[in-house]
Amino acid sequence: MRQFVRGLLVASVVWSGAGLGAAQAEPLRIAIGGAFTSMDPHFYNATPNHSVAMHIFDRLVDRAPDVSLKPGLALSWKTISDTVWEFKLRPGVTWHDGKPFTADDVAFTYERARNVPNSPGGFGGFLRAVKKVEVVDPLTLRIDTGEPAPNLPRELAFVPIISRHVGEKATTEDYNTGKATIGTGPYKFVSYTPGDRVELVRNDAWWGPKQPWDKVTLRMITNAGARVASVLSGDVDVIDTPPAGDLEKLRADQRVGVSTTEGLRVIYLALNSQEPVAATVTANDGKPLPKNPLLDVKVKQALSIAINREGLADRIMQKTARPTGQWLPPGTYSYAKSVSVPAYDANKAKALLAEAGFPEGFKLTLFSPNDRYPNDAATAQAIAQMWTRIGVKTAVETLPWSSYASRGGRQEFGVGLWGWGSPTGEAGYLLSNVVATNTPSRGLGVFNYGRYSDPGLDKQIVEALATIDDDKREKLFVAATETFARTLPIIPLYILDNAWVTRKGISIDARRDERTLAMDARPAK
Repeated sequence: MRQFVRGLLVASVVWSGAGLGAAQAEPLRIAIGGAFTSMDPHFYNATPNHSVAMHIFDRLVDRAPDVSLKPGLALSWKTISDTVWEFKLRPGVTWHDGKPFTADDVAFTYERARNVPNSPGGFGGFLRAVKKVEVVDPLTLRIDTGEPAPNLPRELAFVPIISRHVGEKATTEDYNTGKATIGTGPYKFVSYTPGDRVELVRNDAWWGPKQPWDKVTLRMITNAGARVASVLSGDVDVIDTPPAGDLEKLRADQRVGVSTTEGLRVIYLALNSQEPVAATVTANDGKPLPKNPLLDVKVKQALSIAINREGLADRIMQKTARPTGQWLPPGTYSYAKSVSVPAYDANKAKALLAEAGFPEGFKLTLFSPNDRYPNDAATAQAIAQMWTRIGVKTAVETLPWSSYASRGGRQEFGVGLWGWGSPTGEAGYLLSNVVATNTPSRGLGVFNYGRYSDPGLDKQIVEALATIDDDKREKLFVAATETFARTLPIIPLYILDNAWVTRKGISIDARRDERTLAMDARPAK
Protein backbone atom coordinates (compact mmCIF):
# COMPACT_ATOMS: atom_id res chain seq x y z
CA MET A 1 0.00 0.00 0.00
CA ARG A 2 1.33 3.42 -0.91
CA GLN A 3 2.06 5.51 2.13
CA PHE A 4 2.55 9.26 2.01
CA VAL A 5 4.63 11.11 4.55
CA ARG A 6 4.67 14.86 4.18
CA GLY A 7 6.74 17.55 5.78
CA LEU A 8 4.87 20.65 6.81
CA LEU A 9 4.74 23.19 4.01
CA VAL A 10 6.40 25.92 5.96
CA ALA A 11 8.20 28.66 4.06
CA SER A 12 9.26 30.52 7.17
CA VAL A 13 9.41 29.91 10.90
CA VAL A 14 7.97 32.44 13.31
CA TRP A 15 10.32 33.21 16.16
CA SER A 16 8.18 33.10 19.30
CA GLY A 17 10.33 35.16 21.67
CA ALA A 18 9.73 38.85 22.17
CA GLY A 19 12.15 41.53 21.14
CA LEU A 20 14.60 39.28 19.32
CA GLY A 21 14.83 41.17 16.06
CA ALA A 22 17.78 43.31 17.06
CA ALA A 23 21.27 41.87 17.32
CA GLN A 24 22.77 41.66 20.79
CA ALA A 25 25.77 43.81 21.56
CA GLU A 26 27.68 40.84 22.93
CA PRO A 27 28.29 37.52 21.20
CA LEU A 28 26.82 34.33 22.59
CA ARG A 29 29.54 32.25 24.23
CA ILE A 30 28.87 28.52 24.54
CA ALA A 31 31.06 25.94 26.32
CA ILE A 32 30.70 22.37 25.05
CA GLY A 33 31.90 19.50 27.23
CA GLY A 34 32.62 17.03 24.44
CA ALA A 35 35.58 17.36 22.11
CA PHE A 36 34.71 18.50 18.59
CA THR A 37 37.38 17.16 16.27
CA SER A 38 36.83 18.63 12.81
CA MET A 39 35.02 21.26 10.78
CA ASP A 40 34.40 18.65 8.07
CA PRO A 41 30.68 17.99 8.69
CA HIS A 42 30.98 14.39 7.46
CA PHE A 43 34.20 13.44 9.23
CA TYR A 44 32.80 12.02 12.46
CA ASN A 45 29.27 11.21 13.56
CA ALA A 46 29.57 12.42 17.16
CA THR A 47 27.36 14.83 19.08
CA PRO A 48 29.98 17.60 19.64
CA ASN A 49 30.82 17.57 15.93
CA HIS A 50 27.09 17.71 15.08
CA SER A 51 26.60 20.64 17.46
CA VAL A 52 29.25 22.65 15.64
CA ALA A 53 28.21 21.64 12.11
CA MET A 54 24.52 22.46 12.67
CA HIS A 55 25.39 26.15 13.03
CA ILE A 56 27.07 26.27 9.62
CA PHE A 57 25.38 23.58 7.51
CA ASP A 58 21.69 22.83 7.07
CA ARG A 59 20.10 19.43 6.52
CA LEU A 60 17.40 18.36 4.09
CA VAL A 61 15.14 17.47 7.04
CA ASP A 62 15.57 19.08 10.45
CA ARG A 63 14.70 18.10 14.03
CA ALA A 64 12.99 20.09 16.77
CA PRO A 65 14.32 19.86 20.36
CA ASP A 66 11.82 17.04 21.05
CA VAL A 67 13.33 15.20 17.99
CA SER A 68 10.15 15.56 15.91
CA LEU A 69 10.84 16.24 12.24
CA LYS A 70 10.39 19.62 10.60
CA PRO A 71 11.32 21.15 7.23
CA GLY A 72 14.94 22.05 6.62
CA LEU A 73 16.30 22.60 3.13
CA ALA A 74 13.36 20.46 2.01
CA LEU A 75 9.94 22.08 2.42
CA SER A 76 8.09 18.79 1.97
CA TRP A 77 8.61 15.11 1.30
CA LYS A 78 6.44 12.18 0.30
CA THR A 79 6.64 8.65 -1.10
CA ILE A 80 5.58 8.36 -4.74
CA SER A 81 6.03 4.58 -4.64
CA ASP A 82 7.05 2.02 -2.03
CA THR A 83 10.71 2.68 -2.83
CA VAL A 84 10.89 6.26 -4.14
CA TRP A 85 10.76 9.43 -2.05
CA GLU A 86 10.32 12.89 -3.53
CA PHE A 87 11.66 16.01 -1.79
CA LYS A 88 10.63 19.55 -2.73
CA LEU A 89 13.43 21.96 -1.85
CA ARG A 90 13.26 25.45 -0.39
CA PRO A 91 13.60 28.16 -3.08
CA GLY A 92 15.89 31.17 -2.80
CA VAL A 93 18.51 29.54 -0.53
CA THR A 94 22.10 30.62 -1.11
CA TRP A 95 25.44 29.36 0.11
CA HIS A 96 27.54 31.61 2.33
CA ASP A 97 29.52 32.63 -0.79
CA GLY A 98 26.31 33.80 -2.48
CA LYS A 99 25.89 30.96 -4.97
CA PRO A 100 22.47 29.26 -5.22
CA PHE A 101 21.66 26.00 -3.44
CA THR A 102 20.17 23.32 -5.72
CA ALA A 103 19.20 19.65 -5.70
CA ASP A 104 22.55 18.82 -7.32
CA ASP A 105 24.29 19.84 -4.08
CA VAL A 106 22.21 17.28 -2.19
CA ALA A 107 23.06 14.56 -4.70
CA PHE A 108 26.75 15.38 -4.35
CA THR A 109 26.52 15.40 -0.54
CA TYR A 110 25.01 11.92 -0.38
CA GLU A 111 27.77 10.61 -2.59
CA ARG A 112 30.59 12.27 -0.67
CA ALA A 113 29.37 11.63 2.90
CA ARG A 114 29.47 7.84 2.53
CA ASN A 115 33.24 7.60 2.56
CA VAL A 116 35.40 10.37 4.02
CA PRO A 117 39.07 9.31 4.27
CA ASN A 118 40.35 8.53 7.78
CA SER A 119 36.95 9.01 9.39
CA PRO A 120 36.77 7.24 12.79
CA GLY A 121 33.02 6.79 12.35
CA GLY A 122 31.23 8.25 9.37
CA PHE A 123 27.79 8.88 7.91
CA GLY A 124 27.36 5.80 5.72
CA GLY A 125 24.78 4.34 8.09
CA PHE A 126 22.43 7.27 7.52
CA LEU A 127 22.64 6.77 3.76
CA ARG A 128 22.32 3.00 3.87
CA ALA A 129 18.91 3.12 2.20
CA VAL A 130 19.91 5.57 -0.56
CA LYS A 131 20.46 3.54 -3.74
CA LYS A 132 19.96 6.25 -6.35
CA VAL A 133 19.51 10.02 -6.29
CA GLU A 134 17.72 11.67 -9.21
CA VAL A 135 17.81 15.43 -9.73
CA VAL A 136 14.43 16.13 -11.34
CA ASP A 137 14.94 19.90 -11.45
CA PRO A 138 16.89 22.41 -9.32
CA LEU A 139 14.29 22.22 -6.54
CA THR A 140 13.07 18.62 -6.84
CA LEU A 141 14.94 15.52 -5.75
CA ARG A 142 13.94 11.86 -5.87
CA ILE A 143 15.63 9.15 -3.85
CA ASP A 144 15.26 5.50 -4.82
CA THR A 145 15.79 3.22 -1.82
CA GLY A 146 15.51 -0.11 -3.68
CA GLU A 147 13.27 -1.44 -0.92
CA PRO A 148 10.88 0.25 1.50
CA ALA A 149 12.74 2.65 3.84
CA PRO A 150 10.24 4.24 6.23
CA ASN A 151 12.99 5.85 8.35
CA LEU A 152 14.64 7.71 5.47
CA PRO A 153 13.59 11.27 6.47
CA ARG A 154 14.73 10.63 10.07
CA GLU A 155 18.11 9.40 8.86
CA LEU A 156 18.61 12.27 6.41
CA ALA A 157 18.11 14.68 9.33
CA PHE A 158 21.65 13.73 10.38
CA VAL A 159 23.48 14.51 7.14
CA PRO A 160 24.72 18.10 6.66
CA ILE A 161 24.41 19.35 3.10
CA ILE A 162 27.55 20.71 1.43
CA SER A 163 27.98 22.31 -1.98
CA ARG A 164 29.34 20.60 -5.04
CA HIS A 165 31.18 23.69 -6.23
CA VAL A 166 33.25 23.85 -3.01
CA GLY A 167 33.22 20.28 -1.76
CA GLU A 168 34.06 18.37 -4.91
CA LYS A 169 37.78 19.01 -4.58
CA ALA A 170 37.92 19.73 -0.83
CA THR A 171 39.66 17.62 1.79
CA THR A 172 38.93 17.41 5.51
CA GLU A 173 41.86 19.75 6.06
CA ASP A 174 40.27 22.31 3.72
CA TYR A 175 37.25 22.35 6.04
CA ASN A 176 39.45 22.65 9.12
CA THR A 177 41.25 25.68 7.68
CA GLY A 178 37.97 27.27 6.65
CA LYS A 179 38.72 27.14 2.92
CA ALA A 180 35.76 24.83 2.32
CA THR A 181 33.61 25.64 5.36
CA ILE A 182 30.80 27.24 3.39
CA GLY A 183 27.26 26.20 4.24
CA THR A 184 23.72 27.53 4.02
CA GLY A 185 23.22 27.63 7.80
CA PRO A 186 22.40 30.44 10.25
CA TYR A 187 26.06 31.20 11.02
CA LYS A 188 29.16 31.64 8.91
CA PHE A 189 32.58 30.23 9.75
CA VAL A 190 35.22 32.66 11.00
CA SER A 191 37.93 30.52 12.59
CA TYR A 192 38.68 27.16 14.17
CA THR A 193 41.35 26.56 16.81
CA PRO A 194 41.68 22.78 17.30
CA GLY A 195 41.18 21.74 20.89
CA ASP A 196 39.88 25.19 21.83
CA ARG A 197 37.13 27.01 19.94
CA VAL A 198 35.15 27.87 16.82
CA GLU A 199 34.23 31.48 16.00
CA LEU A 200 31.10 32.20 13.96
CA VAL A 201 29.22 35.24 12.68
CA ARG A 202 25.52 35.51 11.92
CA ASN A 203 24.36 34.79 8.36
CA ASP A 204 21.83 37.56 7.73
CA ALA A 205 20.80 35.89 4.46
CA TRP A 206 19.66 32.69 6.20
CA TRP A 207 16.24 31.42 5.14
CA GLY A 208 15.23 30.72 8.75
CA PRO A 209 14.21 33.00 11.63
CA LYS A 210 16.30 36.04 12.48
CA GLN A 211 18.99 35.00 14.93
CA PRO A 212 19.42 37.21 18.02
CA TRP A 213 23.20 36.77 18.23
CA ASP A 214 25.51 38.57 15.83
CA LYS A 215 28.46 36.42 16.85
CA VAL A 216 28.76 32.96 18.43
CA THR A 217 31.78 31.36 20.07
CA LEU A 218 31.76 27.59 20.68
CA ARG A 219 34.44 26.72 23.21
CA MET A 220 35.67 23.26 24.09
CA ILE A 221 35.89 23.00 27.90
CA THR A 222 36.05 19.29 28.68
CA ASN A 223 36.54 19.66 32.45
CA ALA A 224 33.07 19.77 34.03
CA GLY A 225 34.16 21.87 37.01
CA ALA A 226 35.80 24.39 34.72
CA ARG A 227 32.60 24.66 32.65
CA VAL A 228 30.54 25.42 35.75
CA ALA A 229 33.09 27.99 36.95
CA SER A 230 33.06 29.67 33.55
CA VAL A 231 29.28 30.19 33.49
CA LEU A 232 29.16 31.31 37.14
CA SER A 233 31.89 33.88 36.50
CA GLY A 234 30.22 35.13 33.32
CA ASP A 235 33.05 34.02 31.04
CA VAL A 236 30.54 32.00 28.99
CA ASP A 237 26.76 32.25 28.60
CA VAL A 238 25.77 28.60 28.12
CA ILE A 239 27.29 25.27 29.16
CA ASP A 240 26.15 21.70 28.53
CA THR A 241 26.56 18.54 30.65
CA PRO A 242 27.00 20.14 34.08
CA PRO A 243 28.17 17.75 36.84
CA ALA A 244 25.24 15.81 38.29
CA GLY A 245 26.29 16.68 41.82
CA ASP A 246 26.13 20.41 41.10
CA LEU A 247 22.61 20.59 39.68
CA GLU A 248 20.77 21.18 42.96
CA LYS A 249 23.17 23.95 43.92
CA LEU A 250 22.98 25.51 40.45
CA ARG A 251 19.17 25.54 40.52
CA ALA A 252 19.35 27.62 43.69
CA ASP A 253 21.92 30.07 42.29
CA GLN A 254 20.34 33.34 41.15
CA ARG A 255 23.15 33.93 38.65
CA VAL A 256 22.13 31.05 36.39
CA GLY A 257 19.23 28.98 35.10
CA VAL A 258 19.07 25.20 34.52
CA SER A 259 17.22 23.49 31.64
CA THR A 260 16.78 19.70 31.64
CA THR A 261 15.00 17.01 29.66
CA GLU A 262 14.84 13.23 29.49
CA GLY A 263 17.58 12.05 27.15
CA LEU A 264 17.93 9.34 24.53
CA ARG A 265 21.59 8.38 25.08
CA VAL A 266 22.54 5.01 26.50
CA ILE A 267 25.94 4.44 28.07
CA TYR A 268 27.11 0.92 27.29
CA LEU A 269 30.07 -1.44 27.13
CA ALA A 270 31.32 -2.82 23.81
CA LEU A 271 33.03 -6.21 24.05
CA ASN A 272 35.66 -7.38 21.57
CA SER A 273 33.85 -10.18 19.75
CA GLN A 274 36.20 -10.44 16.79
CA GLU A 275 39.58 -11.52 18.07
CA PRO A 276 40.13 -15.23 18.78
CA VAL A 277 41.93 -13.96 21.88
CA ALA A 278 40.67 -10.48 22.73
CA ALA A 279 43.15 -7.67 23.09
CA THR A 280 43.91 -6.74 26.72
CA VAL A 281 42.16 -9.87 28.06
CA THR A 282 44.47 -12.47 29.67
CA ALA A 283 44.67 -15.24 32.22
CA ASN A 284 45.29 -14.21 35.83
CA ASP A 285 49.03 -14.74 35.38
CA GLY A 286 49.06 -12.40 32.41
CA LYS A 287 49.49 -15.16 29.84
CA PRO A 288 47.27 -15.44 26.74
CA LEU A 289 44.03 -17.37 27.07
CA PRO A 290 43.28 -20.25 24.70
CA LYS A 291 39.95 -18.62 23.79
CA ASN A 292 38.37 -15.21 24.03
CA PRO A 293 36.02 -15.32 27.04
CA LEU A 294 34.07 -12.36 25.65
CA LEU A 295 32.70 -14.63 22.91
CA ASP A 296 30.85 -16.72 25.51
CA VAL A 297 27.31 -15.52 26.25
CA LYS A 298 27.58 -16.84 29.82
CA VAL A 299 30.62 -14.66 30.42
CA LYS A 300 28.78 -11.66 28.99
CA GLN A 301 25.77 -12.40 31.18
CA ALA A 302 28.06 -12.69 34.20
CA LEU A 303 29.70 -9.35 33.45
CA SER A 304 26.27 -7.77 32.98
CA ILE A 305 24.65 -8.93 36.23
CA ALA A 306 27.83 -8.17 38.19
CA ILE A 307 27.10 -4.48 37.50
CA ASN A 308 24.91 -2.69 40.04
CA ARG A 309 23.13 -0.35 37.64
CA GLU A 310 20.99 1.18 40.35
CA GLY A 311 24.15 2.04 42.26
CA LEU A 312 25.72 3.63 39.19
CA ALA A 313 22.62 5.74 38.53
CA ASP A 314 22.16 6.81 42.15
CA ARG A 315 25.72 7.30 43.38
CA ILE A 316 27.94 7.87 40.35
CA MET A 317 25.36 9.73 38.25
CA GLN A 318 23.54 11.16 41.30
CA LYS A 319 20.06 10.43 39.91
CA THR A 320 20.66 12.03 36.50
CA ALA A 321 20.51 8.66 34.73
CA ARG A 322 18.15 5.69 34.64
CA PRO A 323 19.31 2.04 34.75
CA THR A 324 18.43 0.07 31.62
CA GLY A 325 18.74 -3.24 29.84
CA GLN A 326 18.14 -1.68 26.42
CA TRP A 327 18.66 1.75 24.88
CA LEU A 328 15.32 3.52 24.77
CA PRO A 329 13.35 4.97 27.70
CA PRO A 330 9.89 3.59 28.55
CA GLY A 331 7.11 5.07 26.44
CA THR A 332 9.29 5.44 23.35
CA TYR A 333 8.22 3.86 20.06
CA SER A 334 9.68 0.31 19.87
CA TYR A 335 10.68 0.20 23.55
CA ALA A 336 10.54 -3.49 24.62
CA LYS A 337 8.51 -3.82 27.82
CA SER A 338 9.62 -7.45 28.01
CA VAL A 339 13.29 -6.49 28.48
CA SER A 340 13.88 -5.49 32.09
CA VAL A 341 16.87 -3.98 33.84
CA PRO A 342 19.29 -6.87 34.64
CA ALA A 343 19.20 -7.55 38.38
CA TYR A 344 22.51 -7.23 40.23
CA ASP A 345 23.59 -10.70 41.42
CA ALA A 346 27.30 -11.21 42.15
CA ASN A 347 26.86 -14.83 43.27
CA LYS A 348 25.06 -15.82 40.09
CA ALA A 349 27.72 -14.00 38.08
CA LYS A 350 30.44 -16.13 39.70
CA ALA A 351 28.45 -19.28 38.93
CA LEU A 352 28.09 -18.29 35.27
CA LEU A 353 31.84 -17.70 35.00
CA ALA A 354 32.46 -21.20 36.39
CA GLU A 355 29.98 -22.71 33.93
CA ALA A 356 31.82 -20.97 31.11
CA GLY A 357 35.11 -22.52 32.18
CA PHE A 358 36.54 -19.59 34.15
CA PRO A 359 36.03 -20.52 37.82
CA GLU A 360 39.07 -18.41 38.79
CA GLY A 361 38.09 -15.58 36.47
CA PHE A 362 40.60 -13.76 34.27
CA LYS A 363 42.13 -10.31 33.78
CA LEU A 364 41.08 -7.52 31.49
CA THR A 365 41.48 -3.80 30.93
CA LEU A 366 38.39 -1.62 30.70
CA PHE A 367 38.96 1.42 28.51
CA SER A 368 37.00 4.64 28.87
CA PRO A 369 37.11 8.24 27.69
CA ASN A 370 37.69 10.76 30.46
CA ASP A 371 36.17 13.84 28.82
CA ARG A 372 33.26 12.72 26.67
CA TYR A 373 30.27 11.59 28.79
CA PRO A 374 29.22 12.76 32.25
CA ASN A 375 31.23 10.81 34.85
CA ASP A 376 32.57 8.43 32.19
CA ALA A 377 35.87 7.65 33.95
CA ALA A 378 34.15 7.34 37.35
CA THR A 379 31.66 4.87 35.87
CA ALA A 380 34.50 2.78 34.48
CA GLN A 381 36.27 2.73 37.85
CA ALA A 382 33.09 1.62 39.62
CA ILE A 383 32.48 -1.19 37.12
CA ALA A 384 36.08 -2.34 37.48
CA GLN A 385 35.56 -2.75 41.22
CA MET A 386 32.35 -4.70 40.67
CA TRP A 387 33.98 -7.06 38.17
CA THR A 388 37.02 -7.57 40.36
CA ARG A 389 34.70 -8.76 43.16
CA ILE A 390 33.51 -11.68 40.98
CA GLY A 391 37.04 -12.69 40.00
CA VAL A 392 37.47 -10.69 36.78
CA LYS A 393 40.45 -8.60 37.81
CA THR A 394 39.88 -5.33 35.99
CA ALA A 395 42.27 -2.46 35.35
CA VAL A 396 41.03 0.85 33.95
CA GLU A 397 42.71 2.96 31.29
CA THR A 398 41.15 6.33 30.48
CA LEU A 399 41.96 8.49 27.48
CA PRO A 400 40.92 11.87 26.05
CA TRP A 401 38.14 11.46 23.50
CA SER A 402 40.28 12.57 20.57
CA SER A 403 42.53 9.52 20.92
CA TYR A 404 39.93 7.19 22.46
CA ALA A 405 37.60 7.41 19.46
CA SER A 406 40.29 6.62 16.90
CA ARG A 407 41.72 3.70 18.89
CA GLY A 408 38.27 2.30 19.56
CA GLY A 409 37.46 2.55 15.88
CA ARG A 410 40.46 0.31 15.21
CA GLN A 411 39.13 -2.30 17.69
CA GLU A 412 42.08 -1.89 20.04
CA PHE A 413 40.02 -2.40 23.20
CA GLY A 414 38.96 -5.67 24.78
CA VAL A 415 36.18 -3.78 26.55
CA GLY A 416 35.34 -0.12 26.00
CA LEU A 417 32.79 2.30 27.48
CA TRP A 418 30.74 4.17 24.88
CA GLY A 419 27.59 6.21 24.52
CA TRP A 420 24.96 6.15 21.77
CA GLY A 421 22.07 8.53 21.33
CA SER A 422 18.89 7.55 19.50
CA PRO A 423 17.51 10.89 18.31
CA THR A 424 15.44 9.07 15.69
CA GLY A 425 13.31 7.96 18.66
CA GLU A 426 13.18 4.31 17.62
CA ALA A 427 15.18 1.11 18.12
CA GLY A 428 16.50 0.74 14.59
CA TYR A 429 19.11 3.48 14.81
CA LEU A 430 21.23 1.65 17.40
CA LEU A 431 20.47 -1.82 16.02
CA SER A 432 21.60 -0.90 12.50
CA ASN A 433 24.68 1.10 13.51
CA VAL A 434 26.00 -0.50 16.71
CA VAL A 435 24.72 -4.10 16.74
CA ALA A 436 24.43 -5.22 13.09
CA THR A 437 27.43 -6.97 11.55
CA ASN A 438 29.97 -4.44 10.29
CA THR A 439 29.17 -4.27 6.56
CA PRO A 440 30.30 -0.88 5.19
CA SER A 441 29.00 -1.64 1.70
CA ARG A 442 25.47 -1.84 3.15
CA GLY A 443 25.91 0.95 5.70
CA LEU A 444 25.41 -1.48 8.57
CA GLY A 445 27.39 -1.81 11.80
CA VAL A 446 29.41 1.35 11.15
CA PHE A 447 29.82 1.84 14.92
CA ASN A 448 30.02 -1.84 15.85
CA TYR A 449 33.26 -1.37 17.78
CA GLY A 450 33.28 -4.91 19.18
CA ARG A 451 32.70 -6.41 15.70
CA TYR A 452 29.89 -8.59 17.06
CA SER A 453 28.15 -10.62 14.36
CA ASP A 454 24.90 -12.59 14.47
CA PRO A 455 23.36 -13.36 11.04
CA GLY A 456 20.01 -14.21 12.65
CA LEU A 457 19.82 -10.86 14.44
CA ASP A 458 20.98 -9.09 11.27
CA LYS A 459 18.01 -10.60 9.45
CA GLN A 460 15.63 -9.33 12.12
CA ILE A 461 17.12 -5.83 11.94
CA VAL A 462 16.99 -5.57 8.14
CA GLU A 463 13.41 -6.86 8.03
CA ALA A 464 12.29 -4.31 10.60
CA LEU A 465 14.02 -1.44 8.82
CA ALA A 466 12.22 -2.28 5.56
CA THR A 467 8.72 -2.64 7.07
CA ILE A 468 6.44 0.28 6.20
CA ASP A 469 3.58 -0.46 8.59
CA ASP A 470 4.37 1.27 11.91
CA ASP A 471 2.73 -1.36 14.13
CA LYS A 472 4.40 -4.27 12.35
CA ARG A 473 7.76 -2.51 12.36
CA GLU A 474 7.48 -1.85 16.08
CA LYS A 475 6.78 -5.52 16.80
CA LEU A 476 9.80 -6.53 14.72
CA PHE A 477 12.03 -4.05 16.57
CA VAL A 478 10.78 -5.39 19.92
CA ALA A 479 11.54 -8.96 18.79
CA ALA A 480 15.05 -7.88 17.76
CA THR A 481 15.52 -6.20 21.15
CA GLU A 482 14.49 -9.43 22.88
CA THR A 483 17.10 -11.33 20.84
CA PHE A 484 19.60 -8.65 21.80
CA ALA A 485 18.83 -9.14 25.50
CA ARG A 486 19.54 -12.89 25.23
CA THR A 487 22.77 -12.57 23.26
CA LEU A 488 24.22 -9.28 24.62
CA PRO A 489 26.09 -7.82 21.64
CA ILE A 490 26.77 -4.89 23.99
CA ILE A 491 26.05 -4.36 27.71
CA PRO A 492 23.71 -1.37 28.30
CA LEU A 493 24.19 0.47 31.61
CA TYR A 494 21.99 3.55 31.93
CA ILE A 495 20.24 6.30 29.95
CA LEU A 496 21.31 9.88 30.57
CA ASP A 497 19.21 12.93 31.29
CA ASN A 498 20.31 16.09 29.48
CA ALA A 499 21.02 19.43 31.18
CA TRP A 500 22.23 22.92 30.29
CA VAL A 501 23.12 25.90 32.45
CA THR A 502 22.70 29.48 31.22
CA ARG A 503 23.73 32.75 32.79
CA LYS A 504 20.99 35.05 34.03
CA GLY A 505 19.25 36.78 31.14
CA ILE A 506 19.50 33.86 28.70
CA SER A 507 17.30 30.79 28.26
CA ILE A 508 17.75 27.71 26.09
CA ASP A 509 15.53 24.90 24.86
CA ALA A 510 16.66 21.54 26.30
CA ARG A 511 17.08 19.05 23.50
CA ARG A 512 16.56 15.30 23.72
CA ASP A 513 19.26 14.81 21.06
CA GLU A 514 21.89 16.63 23.20
CA ARG A 515 22.84 19.18 20.56
CA THR A 516 23.95 22.50 22.03
CA LEU A 517 22.83 25.19 19.60
CA ALA A 518 22.87 28.96 19.57
CA MET A 519 19.62 28.68 17.57
CA ASP A 520 17.88 27.34 20.70
CA ALA A 521 19.13 30.17 22.95
CA ARG A 522 17.47 33.54 23.41
CA PRO A 523 17.48 36.49 25.75
CA ALA A 524 15.17 35.59 28.62
CA LYS A 525 11.84 37.36 28.76
